[in-house]
Amino acid sequence: MAEQKKAPLLKKEEDYVKALEGFITPDKDQVALLLDYDGTLAPLTEELSVMPKDTEINIKKLAANDKIFMVVFSGRELSEIKNHLKFPNVTYAGNHGLEVEYPSGKKFKIEMPEELLEKHNKLVTELKEKVVCSGAWVEDKKISVTYHYKGVNDKLKTKLIADAKGLIQGHGFQLIETPYALEGKPRVNWDKGEGAKMILEKQFDADWAKNLKIIYVGDDTTDEDAIKVLHGIGKTFRVSELPTLKTYANYQIKTVEEVGWLLKAVQSFYEKKKKI
Repeated sequence: MAEQKKAPLLKKEEDYVKALEGFITPDKDQVALLLDYDGTLAPLTEELSVMPKDTEINIKKLAANDKIFMVVFSGRELSEIKNHLKFPNVTYAGNHGLEVEYPSGKKFKIEMPEELLEKHNKLVTELKEKVVCSGAWVEDKKISVTYHYKGVNDKLKTKLIADAKGLIQGHGFQLIETPYALEGKPRVNWDKGEGAKMILEKQFDADWAKNLKIIYVGDDTTDEDAIKVLHGIGKTFRVSELPTLKTYANYQIKTVEEVGWLLKAVQSFYEKKKKI
């Protein structure tokens, strides 16, 4: 049974190469590279932000490699993340995998119950009306919602947090507390773990876990669902600056910029192959 615990923190570029040594055989393995966008590939902001230049360069190289199946996840709508990146050869998963589009143009979408969508929209509206001020903001993930309060002064923070907790729980959502944020998740059997499984099964059939080398990178509590599903199957990485982080992931990455080091390390295995 997987347990959340403190994972080794990768500190130097060479640590990323060591973490992947023996895992990828470039001329043999099919690799599935599953990447969250906001807070992982790019800084988390209200509007979609740009990736660091080195990350973008290596994403383009890896996406062009026919041995790599790349998925970019976002809590935002599919059209928003796809139009922002516009990379070919990438599978885009919006709304945590509820909407998916493959490079071939093939799409699928899972409809959430209308009653749940109404409850979600009411919660988002009330959070925006009642607790958004002084730098606090609401991230509408379509299936879940996050209330961010980092930067709010201490005088306001206590009351805003209490009010936000009351709204989330009052609408029947599961409350998850994280540093500087509150997550509201619906009580349904859907999360990024289910999304990841479905995407891989549709692309590689039911035996995907036996036939792939999987790398997953994410920064959020919602990513922990996918990381847990992939525990013992692939290499998983959680992005967080928290020194006390407990995670299902194999490794911790401190910053968005250092995610670029991981992508560079993956690419280095293919660069070595070319030189041989």
